[in-house]
Amino acid sequence: MAVLTPLWTGEAITDNDAIASFLSPRNIAFATWEIPAEARELAALPRLDDSQKSRLLALFADRLGETEYPSADVVAIRSDLPGLGDALAKFDRLHYHDDDEVRAIVGGEGVFGFMDGDDRQFLLHIVAGEYISVPAMTWHWFYCTESKNITALRLFEDMSGWVPHYRSDATS
Repeated sequence: MAVLTPLWTGEAITDNDAIASFLSPRNIAFATWEIPAEARELAALPRLDDSQKSRLLALFADRLGETEYPSADVVAIRSDLPGLGDALAKFDRLHYHDDDEVRAIVGGEGVFGFMDGDDRQFLLHIVAGEYISVPAMTWHWFYCTESKNITALRLFEDMSGWVPHYRSDATS
């Protein structure tokens, strides 16, 4: 279950409709997706090979076809992946992308953090069955929970739009 926490109030919001209503004026889309049993089983594996990732995408072909994004792939983060710390360090700092960042969480969990226009921050803890679309140019960060276990479908127009632009780079 998603949990949205505006840090200026510290009050957790757990109702999906209330979360969507909070995010909507910020142009962040949030929805729930049904996760088929086979997808849950694949997402629970300690590693996913290319054929298993392809199968995950096939299981969501109809849903993916309903989006505006022409391409998708699968990312599977596990606590024992070599170089995980360096990979995650690219995204746990405040940044934005030139393209939307769209994720459908198939297994595990993670946290997106956001900065409002007035520099107020809020966190969105997301789990399997939840979909988020962060618009281009939106200041945000992402980190894994302690389990460091998340499997997500990444939807995109062009992977080059995912290059992070860090706030420290933008202000220096």
